[in-house]
Amino acid sequence: MTALAAVRQAPGLDEYLEEVEDGLRDAAARYPGLAADAAAQALAGGKRLRPLLVFLAAPLGAPPPVAAGIAVELVHMATLVHDDLIDGARLRHGRAAVWSVHGDGVAIATGDYLFARAFGELAATGDVHAVAVLADAAVSLSRGEALQRRQAHDPETPVDSYLERCALKTGKLFEAACRLAGGSGEFGLALGIAFQIADDILDCTGDAADTGKIPGTDLREGTPTLPLLLAAREDRVVRRALAGGPLEGVLVRVAATGALARSRELRREQLEALTEAVVDRTR
Repeated sequence: MTALAAVRQAPGLDEYLEEVEDGLRDAAARYPGLAADAAAQALAGGKRLRPLLVFLAAPLGAPPPVAAGIAVELVHMATLVHDDLIDGARLRHGRAAVWSVHGDGVAIATGDYLFARAFGELAATGDVHAVAVLADAAVSLSRGEALQRRQAHDPETPVDSYLERCALKTGKLFEAACRLAGGSGEFGLALGIAFQIADDILDCTGDAADTGKIPGTDLREGTPTLPLLLAAREDRVVRRALAGGPLEGVLVRVAATGALARSRELRREQLEALTEAVVDRTR
């Protein structure tokens, strides 16, 4: 049994996720119309990792906040709707992207609608602090996207800047999920960075079923991920491809370097940071 499978058997989790699913449907349908319909399409499926993190981060004996699980998932889905439009990705986990069905304008409106509904869910609880936590994460997501655009096609991107981008685009929402449940934000941040590194490795080695996108997407878009940056230091062909040059056979060359192994090692270091965060929390 994998660790994730074991987690999925946690007592009370199924009931919690059912409440979250009901809440997501209700949140999307709150204001009927095209944006609501497209939002429901975007919310169909998904691993619900961020609501899962809310559940796991809740202190023992305390009920995990359902509104927090709903809100973080709505924000996550909003970013995916906008990302698919920006990246021109027609599919997400085998499903048609909102923009590819309804057009650019509807995709923009749908992402905005999902963001607004996320804050509506938290505002309804009357918890001002929770709204502030999610707002901070949303600002970080925007900053991370802007940083990614600035780093595009730049094989000179420092690894520290890549990790900063991982923290902003992925880690901060994981951090928010933990904080909204009363758990360790440091744990969530480190987990989010490790998750993004793993996703970037899979983009070089995995398939669409694992990542929700076609392998090599980062290379085609010129997004300087950790394995691509490390491989570019060893292989001029990879370097030229990341800068916008020919792409044929480049993923094979990435695999032939030590970049994937070194990326996995850095991911392990992030996972060690998770342990430190847990230990610090219990002292």
